[in-house]
Amino acid sequence: MRKVAWSLAHQEFIISDHYYFSKLEKYAKENDIHIEEVDQADRFPEYDTIIFNYPEIPFSEDEAEFIEQLVKKGKTVGIFGYYKNEDRIADTCNTLSERFGIKFNGDIVTDNINNYENDNLLVVTSGCYNMPENIKKVMLACTDTLITTKAEVRPLIYGESTAQSKLGKELLLFAEYVDPESGGKFIAGGTCVFWDNYSIDLYNNKEFSLDLLTR
Repeated sequence: MRKVAWSLAHQEFIISDHYYFSKLEKYAKENDIHIEEVDQADRFPEYDTIIFNYPEIPFSEDEAEFIEQLVKKGKTVGIFGYYKNEDRIADTCNTLSERFGIKFNGDIVTDNINNYENDNLLVVTSGCYNMPENIKKVMLACTDTLITTKAEVRPLIYGESTAQSKLGKELLLFAEYVDPESGGKFIAGGTCVFWDNYSIDLYNNKEFSLDLLTR
């Protein structure tokens, strides 16, 4: 069984919110993934994966160092933001992600061609890399873009050529740092609502969500 800590330590969205995440909880359980809300960071080492879904409290240097050590020990850590730096979410995510060579730009991505229900903020893309073959296309609503600064970071999701960043940034939407020794992973994503009840049954979002929890 894969054990996942869904962090509440930085005022994240709670997974027990039935309206938003009941499907994710259901699918995780069906796939032998045990998710538990955790509000104390000192418990994170007990889990295989740690998720920060829209953290609103910045990470201190000591906290970032602690999480870096977990990745070095082979843990998987994921942090997921939102578009246009609402609530300073990009800045908050960067207090942790920049340690791993990933920066949130705090911009807005639109796609007038590849989108869901003619809504250009509901970006659809088949630019999937370094993932299982069953993940071919996903919908990412209200997403930010990322910049990478370390060779150990590899892409997971790019927007299509029809997508645009309001800041003119490269259309990297999800990426992961892979520790060269332990294989531990730090995953960053430009949106935190790709696995909510609205999105998770679209395209391969379900498979994508379960993969992120078990990488």
